[in-house]
Amino acid sequence: MTKKMTSKFILQDIYKRFGDKSVLEGVDLNVFTGESLVIIGGSGTGKSVLLKCLLGLIPVDRGSIEMDEREITQETLLQHEERLQDIGVMFQGSALFDSLKVWENVAFRLINAQHMDRKRAKEIALEKLAAVGLTEKVGELSPAEISGGMQRRVALARAIATQPHVLFFDEPTSGLDPIFSSVINELIRNCVKELGATAITITHDMSSARRIGDRIAMLYGGKIIWCGKAEDIDNCDNPYVQQFIHGQAKGPIQLETDARHVA
Repeated sequence: MTKKMTSKFILQDIYKRFGDKSVLEGVDLNVFTGESLVIIGGSGTGKSVLLKCLLGLIPVDRGSIEMDEREITQETLLQHEERLQDIGVMFQGSALFDSLKVWENVAFRLINAQHMDRKRAKEIALEKLAAVGLTEKVGELSPAEISGGMQRRVALARAIATQPHVLFFDEPTSGLDPIFSSVINELIRNCVKELGATAITITHDMSSARRIGDRIAMLYGGKIIWCGKAEDIDNCDNPYVQQFIHGQAKGPIQLETDARHVA
């Protein structure tokens, strides 16, 4: 008998536009509790916009977003702040604070949001750094003194520092070489599993998508055009998905540089 899956997020008919540009045009998506969902799609397809809508950083124009069966599109500022306390985010490009030491970056929310004693916050920060394979010595350095791959590890440690039940990853392997990408993918997978968290990752890196995701959803034309198990994506019959995952120049996805798109 299979275990009944519950929903962490339910998105229905989500629309978002900026001026004359329509970005999301009726997104429907169900994210199950405890799963790792990866949203793929090309640059400019609205992945980051969708993530910001889930975080409540930008309002939707139309539609419903439920988290734990509670509508979040109409939440108050206090409700929004309370909800964010259980969410960890690994931002694109790491987004570390240059003026803070590595351990202070990891402990930032503990100190500034939870008002934790700095000594205890540092202990937790060093524990999280160790969990991603970094030493106490690295914790005393500034972000500028460590490599890009190490900065991603620090960003991951910061995301999990508060033991959140929801994790968002924004292009976690962008700009990294294949070896460092593989390391980050495995760390993300392990951290999500250890926390028992629900994870949503946006990426155009198919190697990362396959390693991180339990399920993969593709965003194109402002909508989710395919969603299924990660192991099923190579055999799906959607021509848009096939063109994207195999990096084919020819297919139904037209590049913005095509003559037909030039005014």
